[in-house]
Amino acid sequence: MQSEVKLNGIVEADETFFALSFKGNHKKSTSFVMPREAHKRGNDVHTRGLSHEQVCVPCGVNGNGLSVARISNLGKIGTKDLDFAFKNQIANDSVVCCDGATAYKKFANSRNIDLVQLKSGKSKNGNFHVQHINAYHSVLKTWITRFHGVATKYLNNYLVWNNFVNYAPESYTEKKNILADFVFNTEKSVLCKDVPLRNPVPTRLNLAA
Repeated sequence: MQSEVKLNGIVEADETFFALSFKGNHKKSTSFVMPREAHKRGNDVHTRGLSHEQVCVPCGVNGNGLSVARISNLGKIGTKDLDFAFKNQIANDSVVCCDGATAYKKFANSRNIDLVQLKSGKSKNGNFHVQHINAYHSVLKTWITRFHGVATKYLNNYLVWNNFVNYAPESYTEKKNILADFVFNTEKSVLCKDVPLRNPVPTRLNLAA
């Protein structure tokens, strides 16, 4: 499970964004009220730049291929959002490499983690770079695109699924066996209602129906 992953060594960190989606809520719930007018497909975000129409997903990867990604907030990232996203999953003796965002500096200082911040427009500084995290974002975006829109309240599930399929160290056969064991040895009511891999959306986003 993602909560058991511990990133160490050189950890590349950066956030990516997805359009806020209430897909399915208004059809399946009699109590849910859309907080805005429904968007037509292809017009998911109506405000330019970072806004509360975009879901922030901080991501971290290290040289061993381990990865962490979790919904944190809407719009611009803050220190508390990084605390929520990474929890205690970055080892204290690691070095975090990222862009120049102030939130990462405050986050690293509060945890006594060494930090290397790259200048704007730069992707490398000696042995430090963000090429792995950029590649991770590319794979993640491609992975999400195939589902033709994911409701925000389920996005954490897809982040965990992506990490398991594309980044977990087990072989393809081992992954198939792990999933088969999970499916066939879990009660159907649990599978359909409360899947253990599910990471709940932060309550402050108020996305659940």
